[in-house]
Amino acid sequence: MIAPFWFFPGLTVITVLIISLVIGYFMKTKNQERIRMIDKGINPDGDLSISEYRKQTNLKNGILFISLGIGLLIGHILVITIDKIDNFLTYLTMLLIFGGIGFLINYLIIKKSSEK
Repeated sequence: MIAPFWFFPGLTVITVLIISLVIGYFMKTKNQERIRMIDKGINPDGDLSISEYRKQTNLKNGILFISLGIGLLIGHILVITIDKIDNFLTYLTMLLIFGGIGFLINYLIIKKSSEK
């Protein structure tokens, strides 16, 4: 049987460090892109008003948190019902799958509302 992920503390630290660096780099480049657009006089949020932007952000966050909750529930059900399954990997996989589904649902809703 393969040892759980947390039995390798060095691997855990390296993984967290790499993920943090990737997220930090993404946030930095996105912020720089927005600043360049503002300098050119372009609204980075398109034609959205502040209230529309807030509505879309709240919708995205709501759908994401609901889908993550469903992912945790499904992961927990799988861990309880299947004996020889890795808990960490099951929870992580379900969170990623359902988080992605949540983002896709948000995209479809925004796309449908912008067509009207």
